[in-house]
Amino acid sequence: MEALLEKEGSVENWNDERLDELSRRMDAGFEKAATKVELSALKNELNLRFDGVDARFDEVDRRFDEISGRFGEVGGRFDEISGRFGEVNGRFDKIDDRLDRLNHTLLIGLFGLIAAVIANGIWG
Repeated sequence: MEALLEKEGSVENWNDERLDELSRRMDAGFEKAATKVELSALKNELNLRFDGVDARFDEVDRRFDEISGRFGEVGGRFDEISGRFGEVNGRFDKIDDRLDRLNHTLLIGLFGLIAAVIANGIWG
């Protein structure tokens, strides 16, 4: 048991030493990278990338305007179709009127026929 405790203590020291060394190396690497990169160059690169993003948004705006125009055309076509349905409804109204007149004529004829049969039966 004591052997395990001794080994554990040495492993903890070893791990702490390794972590400290890693931390120092990373700090040195970041310092080296910071001195190599000039902020103005980084700023210029970022500006160029943002200009590209702006150009893409401008393209999206242009396409959106184009799509909006197409929806206007579609709306015009729907208005045209709506007008055609109005014409068709007018034609159906004419057919309905004709069928109503035919129905009235047939009913008058049927009543006349029934009246003739009844009159023939009474006076016949």
